[in-house]
Amino acid sequence: MEEQPPNRKEFLRSYVKNPNLNDRMCKDDIEQAEKDLEKYKNIYVTTSCFGCKTSPYADEIIEYAAKQKIEVINDIYSCVVMEGQTKGCYKAMIDLKMERIHGKDFRQKIEHAAEELMIQNIEAGTKILSIYDLPEEDMPYFIKEGKFIKDEYILTIKTKLSLKYELHTTPFMDISFIVEKNGSISHLKNENWVSGFKVNEKYKNELENIAKNKILTDYSQWKPGKYKNTITRVVNHFRVHFN
Repeated sequence: MEEQPPNRKEFLRSYVKNPNLNDRMCKDDIEQAEKDLEKYKNIYVTTSCFGCKTSPYADEIIEYAAKQKIEVINDIYSCVVMEGQTKGCYKAMIDLKMERIHGKDFRQKIEHAAEELMIQNIEAGTKILSIYDLPEEDMPYFIKEGKFIKDEYILTIKTKLSLKYELHTTPFMDISFIVEKNGSISHLKNENWVSGFKVNEKYKNELENIAKNKILTDYSQWKPGKYKNTITRVVNHFRVHFN
């Protein structure tokens, strides 16, 4: 979900009331919004686009909305900018109508309830956040010799395998894992494998085991992450290069 800057929000609120005649994109969005408002009593609009940050409680918004009989509709923003065409009119139109019915804080109430639900799930251990959901000071950090290590986690492992590699082309693997509430790690998983050269493909499984064992042995103690002072399970990752 992507929140618009306040000035952009206010512009759209005013603009949808009288869009330019040739702004087909906005007019189509308004038309669709009017149809959906006839179909559903209450609507909460999420937005998504390439590079947009997703709220950590996006799943809980859907869960809460379902209980409250609120329809959640995702508005996909195109990355293509077209001169004279305005995106965001669908959400602006829906929000105006919902605020007239429920008050200006319609969205905030839903988001607050969803966040509270997420914190309950964090406390129960069923919710796992990403490091990207947390501010830097609340991220989990590796503990080495009593100190928190905050460097980017990129490892290079020397192996005895007959790997083919060059200076700027080495096989590597992205390993994800969960930093648990007690600072231990679990659920190591190969998320991405780049062989560099085709001949290295036959070593994939062996390299995966080497990488996981290295992380479990040398990077097993962490300061756990937290969300608003609530200790949480967090997905982290290492990029491991091999030579």
